[in-house]
Amino acid sequence: MIRDFWVENYYSIKEHQEMDFEVRHKEDEWMRVEPAPGVYLSKLGIIYGANASGKSNMLKAMQNVFDLLFISRSNRNEPVLSGMPFALIADKPTKMFVSFYVEGIRYDYLIEYTQKHIIRELLEYFPKKSKSLFYERSFNGDNKQVSIKVGTSVGIKTKTIDMLIQNTLNNHTVLSTYGKVSLPDDAEPMAKLYDWIRDHVHGVMKINDGDVLSQMREVDKDSKRKKFYMQMLKKADFNISDFHVLSNGRNETVAFVNTTSGDNFELPDNTQSAGTIRFIADLKYLYDAITGSHIYLLDELGEDLHYDLLLYYINVFLFNSDSSQLIITSQEASLLAEDLINEHRQVVWFAEKSHETASSVYTRADKFGLHKNLSLYNSYRIGRLGAKPEIGSPFIDFD
Repeated sequence: MIRDFWVENYYSIKEHQEMDFEVRHKEDEWMRVEPAPGVYLSKLGIIYGANASGKSNMLKAMQNVFDLLFISRSNRNEPVLSGMPFALIADKPTKMFVSFYVEGIRYDYLIEYTQKHIIRELLEYFPKKSKSLFYERSFNGDNKQVSIKVGTSVGIKTKTIDMLIQNTLNNHTVLSTYGKVSLPDDAEPMAKLYDWIRDHVHGVMKINDGDVLSQMREVDKDSKRKKFYMQMLKKADFNISDFHVLSNGRNETVAFVNTTSGDNFELPDNTQSAGTIRFIADLKYLYDAITGSHIYLLDELGEDLHYDLLLYYINVFLFNSDSSQLIITSQEASLLAEDLINEHRQVVWFAEKSHETASSVYTRADKFGLHKNLSLYNSYRIGRLGAKPEIGSPFIDFD
C-alpha cells in the first residue's frame, strides 16, 4: 500500500507536490489499512479539481513510478518510460518518490531522470524496522555501463550484480531488468518485489465496453465472483437477475436476464445503458479490491453512474476491503457532503492550477484549517478551497 508519494517536473506539476496517506490510529477501522504493526494508511484518496487542473496527472505520475520499476527497455535508443516534463522546465530532470508496503515491509524508492536516461535511483527498505539499502544506481555517461550497489542484507551475489550491471540500460530501472533477464535464485528478493508490482498495482485505466464480454466470461467460470456480481447488480436496482454468455459458433454475446413482477426476459449487452455497462465494468476493480490486496488508480470513477450508485460503490469498498487502496479523481462534489468524507477529510485533495505559472498544486482537505463544524461541501462550493473553474459571463460577444 502507498504510504507517501511526491513528484516534481511532470506534465502540469512543476514544483514538489505530495500525497501522504498516513493516518492516526483513532481513525475508523473501515477507513484505514494496517500494512505493518502500528502503521495506518488511508484506504481511500479522492482528488478534486476543475477540468485541466491536473488532477489526473497526479494519478498518472503514481502509475508512472511503478511502471518505471516494472517495464524495461530492450533498445538503448528508446526514451525513458515517462510522461512529459513541465513545459517551462523541460530541460530539467523529473523526480519521483514513493514509499509503499509489501507484505509488511516498507520500501522507499527515489528516481531522478530525463527523457533520455535515468540519472539516479535509490531503493531502500525496512526488513527489520530499520532502514537498509536495497540498491542504488547512478549514471556514468552515454554508452557507459551504470553503477549499481546492492545492500548486503538483500543477499544478492557479486556475480548476479554483474549481470544486472551488464543488462541495465541507461533508459530503464534496475528492478525492471528482472523482467528481461533470467537471474539466479539469489535474486529472489528482486523477483518478489517485481511480482508484487505486477500483481497488485493497477494504473489509470478503464475497462472498455467491448471488454465486458471477456470480463463476464471470467465471471461465469467463478461461482464466488458470479455471486458477488449478481448481488451488486440486484442492489443497484438494474432488474438484472442473471446473465448468459451465448455463442453461435462465430460470435459471442452476453445476454442479461431482466426480471419483472410478471416474467423474465433476456436482453443483449448492446441494449443496456452506458451506466449499466460502466457499473458492470467497474465491478472488476471492486471485487478484486475487497477479496485481495490491491492498489487501484482510477480516473473519473463513476462518471456514468447515478450519484447514489457511486456512493454505494465507495461504501462497499470501505466496509468490505481489508488491505486495498482506492485512489481516484472525481467531479462529483456531492460526495463532500457525506459524513464519511466530511468527517475524514484526510482522504480528499484539491488540485488547483496556477494562472501565473500554469502548474498544478495539490492540497489535502484537512490542511485548510477548516473548523470541524464547517461543511467541506459548502466551503468547496463557495470557492474557499479552490479547485473550481473560474467561469465568465454566459453572454457571447461575436464582434
